[in-house]
Amino acid sequence: MHFSFKTTFLGLSVLLFIAACKGKDEEPLPSCTGVIWGYEDTDGPDYWAELCIDYTPCGGPVQSPVNLLGTIYDPTLTDIAQTYSASGTHILNTGHSLQLNYDAGSSVFVDGDTYPLVQFHTHTHSEHALYGREFPMELHFVHKNAATGKIVVIGVFVEEGAENSLLAGFIPYLPATKNGTYDDATATFSALSFMPADKSYFKYAGSLTTPPCSEVVTWVVMEHSITASAAQIAAFKMLENENARPHQALGGRTIQYHKG
Repeated sequence: MHFSFKTTFLGLSVLLFIAACKGKDEEPLPSCTGVIWGYEDTDGPDYWAELCIDYTPCGGPVQSPVNLLGTIYDPTLTDIAQTYSASGTHILNTGHSLQLNYDAGSSVFVDGDTYPLVQFHTHTHSEHALYGREFPMELHFVHKNAATGKIVVIGVFVEEGAENSLLAGFIPYLPATKNGTYDDATATFSALSFMPADKSYFKYAGSLTTPPCSEVVTWVVMEHSITASAAQIAAFKMLENENARPHQALGGRTIQYHKG
């Protein structure tokens, strides 16, 4: 059988492309289009940085989440200035978490800049730990300054306890499949209702906890938790499964503490 140089060259190119897809210990792909990431096996957190070029920050030195240990009280910190308006209910199943997109007009003011609230989503179990203690659920409120590209994420721990009346209104409408949505502009709520009454928090420099793991995040993790019933937590976990990235090395970073 005769093979032309062109055929041989194309075959070699395919083999090289397959080799590049192996993941860990291989060069990352030049494009992340179509790349699948998850929380298990060779598409899990240990491999994110090797999957494609845009995900290489996942192997960086300023990653999240972390175990909140060795915190330092900072008397210069103040309560986070939150201006939250009501939003309609816009739920998206991203395939990795359940996300509620937030209507425009709400924001926080941190370190001299305003960060509009874009969305919040859930992790089961919690991604951060508080002095080694993990919680069955964590909410992440994502705020982004479009001009700078920087992000402030407020983390709120959820522990098992009394039923959460706000979550109760969402659970019947959680989309069961990836890219599934639910939208009701008239079913309004405020993110403020999810915030603990005590405003004490931990603050540190970190990253997104999912690819591309960009190291542009100021994390504000509330010290005190809110509650949800076991059934409510199970409803979220059933749809998003285990979606918590393991704790990352703190390195030389400082975790500041504000007493509310």
